[in-house]
Amino acid sequence: MVLRPVRMAKVRIIGSVSKRDRILSALHDLGVMEVEEVGKEVLSVLRPGRNPEIYQKVINTLSRFRSYEAQLPAREVRGRKRFDSVEQVLAEADSLNIDQDLKILKQQESDILGNIRDIESRIEPVSAISDLNYDLGIFNGARISSYIAVPQGKDFDPSLLRETLKDSVIREISGGRILISIPREQEAFLGRVASESGIRLMHIPDMMGKTPSQYLEELNRKLGENRESLETVRKALIQLSENYYERVVQIREQLEIEARKMEAMEKQAASGDIFVLEGWVPERDMARVERVLDRVSNGSVIVSRVETDEVPPTLMDNPRRFRAFEFFVRFYSIPKEYEVDPTLIFALIFPVFFGLMVGDWGYGLVILSISLWLLHRLDHPPKKSHIPRSLSRFALTVFGPNALRTLARALIPGAAVAIVAGLLFNNFFGFPLLPHTVFAVSTGFGGAKILGFPPTPSESFSATVVIPKILLLAGYIGLAMVTFGLLLGIANSLFIRERRHAVGKAGWILLAWGIAVIGLDLIHHNLSFSLPTGLVNIICLGLIVVGLALIIVFEGALSAIELPSIISHILSYTRLVGILLASVILAQVIDIIFIKGVDKSVGLAVAGVIILVLGQIFNLAIAIFEPGIQGARLLYVEFFSKFFQGNGRVFRPFGIKRRYTLNQVDEAEAK
Repeated sequence: MVLRPVRMAKVRIIGSVSKRDRILSALHDLGVMEVEEVGKEVLSVLRPGRNPEIYQKVINTLSRFRSYEAQLPAREVRGRKRFDSVEQVLAEADSLNIDQDLKILKQQESDILGNIRDIESRIEPVSAISDLNYDLGIFNGARISSYIAVPQGKDFDPSLLRETLKDSVIREISGGRILISIPREQEAFLGRVASESGIRLMHIPDMMGKTPSQYLEELNRKLGENRESLETVRKALIQLSENYYERVVQIREQLEIEARKMEAMEKQAASGDIFVLEGWVPERDMARVERVLDRVSNGSVIVSRVETDEVPPTLMDNPRRFRAFEFFVRFYSIPKEYEVDPTLIFALIFPVFFGLMVGDWGYGLVILSISLWLLHRLDHPPKKSHIPRSLSRFALTVFGPNALRTLARALIPGAAVAIVAGLLFNNFFGFPLLPHTVFAVSTGFGGAKILGFPPTPSESFSATVVIPKILLLAGYIGLAMVTFGLLLGIANSLFIRERRHAVGKAGWILLAWGIAVIGLDLIHHNLSFSLPTGLVNIICLGLIVVGLALIIVFEGALSAIELPSIISHILSYTRLVGILLASVILAQVIDIIFIKGVDKSVGLAVAGVIILVLGQIFNLAIAIFEPGIQGARLLYVEFFSKFFQGNGRVFRPFGIKRRYTLNQVDEAEAK
């Protein structure tokens, strides 16, 4: 079912030890079983499983091949290799030993790179004084040391250094750089001054008998020689990778699989020729598991269901287009197997709440554009970014690429709703651009007249008339959402046969409707409540009495203390209107300041444009974060609390995806 996690079954696999490796390989490649420790009833007759001695050799060899893969230049792997046993993959690994060749080449590469860095660090300061025809020996000695200072700010005044470093020789050279010769005992003081003044220091290399230009020529020659040597070493590494990389990644992947199989063996029980393995499998995959294991073991296996009261792991399985919203449900909590999975509900309702609270088709278009741009940028990162690196690094540190991608996908439908709502409300960055308004939420600033449009029907409405009506609508939305949540809670209770809780939640529905209808009716009729003649009010009082009785009888008298929360949760949905009005009013205030400034003078017009741009950017930021936070809160607190307990654990099947090796399942299913 879409609204529930996948039904799980606990299974017990009994097989022949001689076929254990093939059975574990098939289970790994199926990737549908979470292996657990065998139960006490099994351990009472069988011994716990233990990793064989070969396990340590697998781990050591795996570590070696991971190192190979990390050091070799990556290349495309086109083939896949089949390994039939752990002995085969270990024999293949022993036959491929490139330790010595790889160690020598990587050491040479490291040494050459160190030389290049050292030469480049010398070239920069020497280049700065290459036009000085002095012996480099005069710049450094037993009592003097010389530096090139590079100010980081454009407006740095060298006279400040002369005042601070009075015992030093300071000379301005090309490119805004400064040559400083200072007594050696003052080097630490120079370092502090440079740090405080935002100056980068480069030490002039110690060299006797050469002018800067001569030494620079020698450094460039050495740099070229080292780069040629580096190119030779890297070509040798590429050749080594051409010869061995494919085999390395194939062996590494199979060793990882063998290590996981041996970890699974730790959870088994065995005795003689029989082993037992237990775990969780989705019910929909039971037949496939039985069929594949029967074929790979030639009938030497028994797969049976284990009756248990344990809480199974949770496997959420929503339609592909809605899976991005699983992130928001997981952020709150993982549903248990018997609970309703609210992902689909969240995916349908959150964008509506978000779009209604934004309520501006200009903001909606910007949010949609940002979301689409962000998805494209994450999927196709540019070689050179114009965004400050610190900002990009901060965003990726806070959210991470996957979280940013999920957030962008979730905002797209919300932005679409915001565009539709904005067209209905006639709001474009607060301006009523359209000649007609379907639903008026403006407060009558008269922007249409200022922009040259004829008066719209909405301009005849007063905010004091419109706002109570949409507040009333928001109240009924809250009543519907709370009722829906309680109905889902009833479904959960009936699913696990807790009928008393189901009846108690039915009482809460009756109570909520009785109180809410009376309260909303008071708002609608201007606080005119007549008990004797109001038939609806009499019915609502009956609902309150019956609902309260059901709550006390089936959930206990203490449950009545939750009465204020049910009312507050319904009223909380009026924030949909509050945030919408706050955004609309702020946008219109910014627009009015801009329009008034344009009418007055050039100076005020410039100030108005600045206020318009900065104000709309600020309001746009609010329009992204506030509706997002409040929309999620309405679902998390006011809706989820009626049916969702969570605290489930994620289903983690045994197995990793093969990329370079062949699996047994495809062959078994092809038979």
